[in-house]
Amino acid sequence: MIRNLLSAIALSLAGLAFAGPAHAAEQEKIVDTGWTDVGETGYATKRLVLASACPEACPWGELGEFVRDAMAPEGYEIILCRNCNRTEGPRVVAKASLPPPLKEGDIRHGTTERINAPIDFGITEASMMAWAYRGEHIYQKDGPAPHLRLIARIEDPTYLLVAIKPELGITSLAEIRERKLPVRILTDMQPSEAPVLEHYGLDKASVESWGGSIDRPHDVTAETPFDVVISSLASPANNPESSFWTTIMVAHDLKFLDLPEELLDRLVKEADMVRTTARWGVLRGVDRSIKTVGRSGEVVFARADMPDEIAYAAARGIDRARGELKWFVRPYSIDPRTVGDGKGVPLHPGAARYYREMGYID
Repeated sequence: MIRNLLSAIALSLAGLAFAGPAHAAEQEKIVDTGWTDVGETGYATKRLVLASACPEACPWGELGEFVRDAMAPEGYEIILCRNCNRTEGPRVVAKASLPPPLKEGDIRHGTTERINAPIDFGITEASMMAWAYRGEHIYQKDGPAPHLRLIARIEDPTYLLVAIKPELGITSLAEIRERKLPVRILTDMQPSEAPVLEHYGLDKASVESWGGSIDRPHDVTAETPFDVVISSLASPANNPESSFWTTIMVAHDLKFLDLPEELLDRLVKEADMVRTTARWGVLRGVDRSIKTVGRSGEVVFARADMPDEIAYAAARGIDRARGELKWFVRPYSIDPRTVGDGKGVPLHPGAARYYREMGYID
């Protein structure tokens, strides 16, 4: 039952994922349909176009910069498509299509150019690549894209955390429905967060009938009204998707709640999460170890038609430059034991050859 629920939620939120995580892209106004000419690109030119994201610390944006710089010593010029983001990355890579039009959110986060060139490869969240490969959830209408291939997985952990203002006076989210509290809930309603609301019966209609609201944590300031936060993007990093945590935890005292074991097990099984512990101090207000779930994994990915020598060079360049990842906004890293893990998406043969030579895979 929960798999059907997640599919329905994910389909209804097809425009929400923003660099990994979730803004209402499809609902935003198109503001620019023009083009920026970048000259000849493609496999034969060694000038490749990478589906990336915004220059303001968007995870797929700064990882795009990392890949661009990592492949320069390999002899490649990488051109970043800054608005091939949100849910669009896997689509434009799979179809080798041109970038979509610029939208309000793109301009707001510093993306002002629409590259006039087809997309050669991209960066996205590992689960989103796997969903696109299988034609699931937000990519169900697109159908499977079995020609997608992994080049490298880059670790990037975030936690699912639930926080409340202490004056709310509750110890469990169950009390909200029991007492019909008029709470203001901030959540991105991602497939990794929606099951929490479903578990406690906190649907939008019910919460609003009690005088409350469910809103996404966009453009949050210290004055933004809220009572509850439910987010699987919990992190002290200041990328656009997680920075609201810094804003609210500095301005307000927060109390973090535990989630029941059965809910955590369901999130592992159905929402592609892993069991982990949010340790003392990971965010202000986390005053103990909290058993929860999290996710980690951004991916550099391509199509099967990418020549082996290019995929090999990409894997080698990324691996050789991995020490540079510690200087970015997010806590990225490359683990040789997981760099080839595509959640069921095959490794590109060129990348696989490099990782075998290095002893990372059998």
